[in-house]
Amino acid sequence: MPQKINSSARKKRPFYGWIVVLASFLSLLVVGLIYSYGVFVDPLTQEFGWSRSSISLAFSISIFLSTFSLPFGRMSDLYGVRKVVGIGAALSGGGLLLASQISSLAQFCLCIGIAGVGISALYVPPVSAISRWFNKRKGMATGMAVSALSGGMALFPPVIGMLIAAFGWRSALVILGISVILLLSLSSLLIRHEPRSLGLSPYGWEKPEAATNERIIECDLRTAIKSKPFWFIYFIMILTHISLFLVTVHVVPYAIGLGVNNVTASTALTLLGICSMAARILGGVAADKLGTAKLFTIFLAIQAFSTFLLVKSENIWTIYLITAMLGIGFGGWIAIYPLRVSGFFGTKYLGSILGFFDSGVGIGGLIGPYLGGLIFDLFGRYDSAFLLSGAFCALAALISILLRREQKISGF
Repeated sequence: MPQKINSSARKKRPFYGWIVVLASFLSLLVVGLIYSYGVFVDPLTQEFGWSRSSISLAFSISIFLSTFSLPFGRMSDLYGVRKVVGIGAALSGGGLLLASQISSLAQFCLCIGIAGVGISALYVPPVSAISRWFNKRKGMATGMAVSALSGGMALFPPVIGMLIAAFGWRSALVILGISVILLLSLSSLLIRHEPRSLGLSPYGWEKPEAATNERIIECDLRTAIKSKPFWFIYFIMILTHISLFLVTVHVVPYAIGLGVNNVTASTALTLLGICSMAARILGGVAADKLGTAKLFTIFLAIQAFSTFLLVKSENIWTIYLITAMLGIGFGGWIAIYPLRVSGFFGTKYLGSILGFFDSGVGIGGLIGPYLGGLIFDLFGRYDSAFLLSGAFCALAALISILLRREQKISGF
């Protein structure tokens, strides 16, 4: 009798893939930190007298380094995701702790850059692991995990703002560094590379003979890089993230310029994050039912339209409304993006391919914040910066239409 009870309990045990989703959520929550850098602009300017373009350059370097995911994607394919997340914990948390002790711009660039390298280990490996754990409900599982990026965007700005107001920016970085190490240690403990490591099959897995009508596509990076869809997606990543990072780094100082305090201004990023989180979850669920192609373009268009509207924002409430809309657009397409990639190239080499695409995010992160700061330093206003930001995103939406046509031609 005891053996039968234990066997029944094992059958009722929840599928471990959902634990992997939770572990990935914790990892991706930390990645959301890169959308919170704008909260530090005003305190650093006050203490050191640095220009906005100089501070933005430091953040641009960190964001750029945070997307060096290709080596970590390959490492996760070879050695497993747990070890890679552990490395990310040490580097990202350690970099933030070191940044709390800086006394020059060069030191700040170095320390925040180390944190950026650590963050680069925290997106591609967990998202790739989810693709291996789920055949069905992959969109929902991915959407739930990547919603953590928006969760970090919603959580960190107001918390950091309050910590800075209460303890100063140095103590805020110390608290942040310790919290990051603890969160990522738990993520590393829970996550697993693939179902076979626990003797399981992916969720919704069917025997090959039961799915003979499905076309199985598995492209390695060398093969994928020769295709048009690969470069369409890559340029979409660059353009959208030039736009996004320009806004997320500079919308807080822009709002402060309208006469509100740091905490009130950073609420704009919180709203962006909350709406992005909802859009990531709902976008993933919708993709399972409606497909990814049209939704991908629609959400990109929403991000472009809302960015253009920032030019007309004249008070904090308008900024809140626009950033909420921007969050819906960005959250929706970024939840669908891994599904688009796996639809074209398969899941076997997904870590390496997503790692390469993440460098596009890095290029966007390198250009966007610095470009916004440079335009402000030259003209004393953000109008031209927000117009240019919207134009970049609108171009990405147009490229996504070309991607849809390529999908019909290739049959992917």
